[in-house]
Amino acid sequence: MDDDQLITKLHNRFNAEAAKDLAAVYQFDLSDVDDYYLTIDHGALEIQPGRHPQPSVTIASDTATLMSLVKKELNAMQALLSGRVKVNGDIGLASRLPKLFGRSRA
Repeated sequence: MDDDQLITKLHNRFNAEAAKDLAAVYQFDLSDVDDYYLTIDHGALEIQPGRHPQPSVTIASDTATLMSLVKKELNAMQALLSGRVKVNGDIGLASRLPKLFGRSRA
């Protein structure tokens, strides 16, 4: 999956209703695409390339694992314990990913 495909998938899967009470920055350090950060501000999503100076949470993985998590095909605890995903910062925010990106409109 390339960068554009990942960004499109995230936009298509974003559930603004699930994010209406959230203001946070998610930094994604993905091994197979460039780094991105997502700014969620009370139901609005903005995706930017690069690194944010002060993310709320940083998630390190690869795109296939990330998409498996948001689709609920992979258990987050198993992914963490197996080392497929590493989280730095607010782990509670990381646990919200399936609700924030768990639906597909495409």
